[in-house]
Amino acid sequence: MAQGPEESAVGRQVEELLAALHIERATQEQVAAAAQELVGMGREAVGRLARGILRSGRGRREKVAALLGCLDGEPATWAFNELQRLVGSRPLNATERLWLMTTLQRLAEAAAPPTARKEPPPDEPAARGSRSSLAAAVANANEEDLLAWREELASVDPEQREAVLANVLDSRDPAVLPLLEMVLSLEEPGIDALVAEGLAGFATPAVLPLLGELLRRPDAEVRRRVRKTLLALESQGVDTRGIFAAAAESDEAGAQALATMPDDAGQMIVVVARGRGPGRVRYALVGIDPIEEGIVNCWGESGLTDSEFRGRMDDMSERTSMDLYPMDLNLAQALVAAAAEYARQQGRELPPDYAACRRVVGRPTAPAALPFDFGPACAECGQRLRMADMDEGGLVGGELAICARCAERPRRCRACGRRLEVAFDEFQMRRAAPGGEVEFLCLACVGRGRKKRRRKR
Repeated sequence: MAQGPEESAVGRQVEELLAALHIERATQEQVAAAAQELVGMGREAVGRLARGILRSGRGRREKVAALLGCLDGEPATWAFNELQRLVGSRPLNATERLWLMTTLQRLAEAAAPPTARKEPPPDEPAARGSRSSLAAAVANANEEDLLAWREELASVDPEQREAVLANVLDSRDPAVLPLLEMVLSLEEPGIDALVAEGLAGFATPAVLPLLGELLRRPDAEVRRRVRKTLLALESQGVDTRGIFAAAAESDEAGAQALATMPDDAGQMIVVVARGRGPGRVRYALVGIDPIEEGIVNCWGESGLTDSEFRGRMDDMSERTSMDLYPMDLNLAQALVAAAAEYARQQGRELPPDYAACRRVVGRPTAPAALPFDFGPACAECGQRLRMADMDEGGLVGGELAICARCAERPRRCRACGRRLEVAFDEFQMRRAAPGGEVEFLCLACVGRGRKKRRRKR
């Protein structure tokens, strides 16, 4: 539809107002004055500004969001209604949806009359009114949605990214924490610092796992902000001692864990599956290497039926010739967490999808005895094992490891004396006594020992 002369004039006025606003150096008073000038132009001008929030142009979204953030009362309602119509007008990418939701959230509060704005009780998390559209969207998002949001945020200008995150943090709703957790996997100091400070507004222990992760960041400013946030949370009555303890398990539908047996290099696969809605399953698969990489790879799917999930696992077992066995969920979580921590210690980058997979796996709720050590050393010479050892005959057997050089030594079964060929025979390693030398048993003698123990019972 062609625009009338008055509408075109209003559009030009709005564009001139935006062009004159230099958001990077404007004071809050100057932004507020520009917003008042906009309101003076009338409802159409406010609507035009709101509709233009998704238009391209460096810094445009920040300007529009800053002006809309200064609106109150009826003008805020005008803008809110325009943005609501915009949500359903065309397909939106992840960043556009996030930007609209955070702006709508702010306008919804500003549009309410002062008497209708209620401060949350001191013992409840501070939230912007009722559950916002942003929080509801994050609560209903799956791992693919969250990864898409993270990738979109990673691709925009730092100023835009920080403006969106500032609005997310301003919600103070624990429902948005999964999105913040995903964004932190970018490991960018600017984002880390913004989130570390913004989490002070979430008066809930649910933020402690994120703060614990930020405390491990190498940037001193990020760690300083974390400590400041912990003090702020304590002043709000949050018991922050939980930052040094295991996180509580998710209350979503029951989870099951599967794993392969560790191979001669200690490598194994851990799978955790969880229900997502009636008859639906999502799963994460994590490849673990205790020698060098920690986490080799990870991937997952969501929205599968139970039979589709079982089919995926059967197909993987057939292709890899590795059977999956049930594993204690807490042990599976502890293995994945230890593998990720080892990868960080080695200076390795975690796979891009690890943040999403960890949401499915969950965090351990209690200490667990791992089936092997990460970064194992040879039990005989003390040399740190490397993957080259595995290629040349080294091996890992539970908590014991033997480097390639020591593996070349002649070996005999401790029970029957038969010579063992380490490269070909199957055997078991064990300590003769706590801290003592390593001894070998052929599988036949291991089997006989088990039968004797059964007869004694």
